[in-house]
Amino acid sequence: MASDASLQLNRTSSNVPLVAVSLLVVLIAIGFMVNINVDNVMSTFEFEKRSEARVPAFMFRISLLIIALVAGFIAIINTGLYKKNKIAFSPWIFLSIGLVFFSIYVIIPIFQSISYSFTRWDGLYDVNGVWTGEWIGFHNYIVLWDDPKFWTSLWNNVLWLILFMLAVPIGLGLALFLNQTVRGIRIYKSLFFFPFVISQVVVGLIFAWAYNPDFGLVAEAWGFFFCEQSVNIVGNVTTKCSIDPPSILGDEDYATYGIIAAGLWPQIAYCMILYLTGLNNVAHDQIEAARLDNAKGWNMLRFVILPQLKPATFIAVVVTVIGALRSFDMVATMTQGGPFGSTNVLAYYMFDQAVGEGVGRYGYGSAIATVLFAIMLVYISYFLFRMYQDEKEGR
Repeated sequence: MASDASLQLNRTSSNVPLVAVSLLVVLIAIGFMVNINVDNVMSTFEFEKRSEARVPAFMFRISLLIIALVAGFIAIINTGLYKKNKIAFSPWIFLSIGLVFFSIYVIIPIFQSISYSFTRWDGLYDVNGVWTGEWIGFHNYIVLWDDPKFWTSLWNNVLWLILFMLAVPIGLGLALFLNQTVRGIRIYKSLFFFPFVISQVVVGLIFAWAYNPDFGLVAEAWGFFFCEQSVNIVGNVTTKCSIDPPSILGDEDYATYGIIAAGLWPQIAYCMILYLTGLNNVAHDQIEAARLDNAKGWNMLRFVILPQLKPATFIAVVVTVIGALRSFDMVATMTQGGPFGSTNVLAYYMFDQAVGEGVGRYGYGSAIATVLFAIMLVYISYFLFRMYQDEKEGR
């Protein structure tokens, strides 16, 4: 009994030498990581330009961060506290590395962006690596309030949000149509899902070509109804149209709607897959019971199927709203915010002011980013609250 108690004590006691060495490695790695900068790397490795030393300095910092994380992990798992509470600590151990990198590349930049929104900064440092910005308080937000392009971008985001929600019912309709056991149905499902697989940039290019008033798909369809071709005596083919084909992306009244239509194509495919997955989990006994009660058609869908698709609907709505608010790729690919800024959205206008047409307005771009973040934060907070409530009900 004494030997068993001694063995149990050894299993749950701290490995003091290993913990001490690991913590020492952590401190050394953090010390080097804090002190490494571009100038040190430049002088040590005799680089001629600061730009040449930036990537090596970054790689050194990342390597030291990984070493510190590994050493910290070893130190933690060899403490008596961890050995006595492995079940409680294990999830946090696995999450720790992801949380560290999430904090470095997401959380910290969010607060940096908010702080930059109160400054006037061109995005550059002086020759000594000193920040050249100027604190101006709420001036960027005052300018933003009077900026018509900002309000145009905000209104376009609202349009994206409203029209993008069409992806949810259309995706549901396609899922109901494809949820059949017929020959070749997997091929049809793959074809409908294909738009979501390809890049957003490729989708934008495809629709930009389709909208072209000279040779695009819209022009061809338009010509079938409103244009006639004739051959002159030389043999040249000329086309005369009673009404000219529309230039969708060149018209500031229709360009935004054309881009949203392009964005809906892959989004519908994604919602369709979510609903197909949900339909596979629908309880067949409930459907059979409803059929015995003569439920069919709309009543079957509304009272039996849709309640069981509530989780899929929730995810579809969440993903669609987030996609609408962070829309960027389509605008950048198809119009770059034109014509005359009529298709700008907040994400693209932020980018444009920081590194595009308004290059050097990092503070102003950060103010736009902060407004967009505040809008998304409200929705994401509601989403997390709903998830928490569902978890509580599930317990």
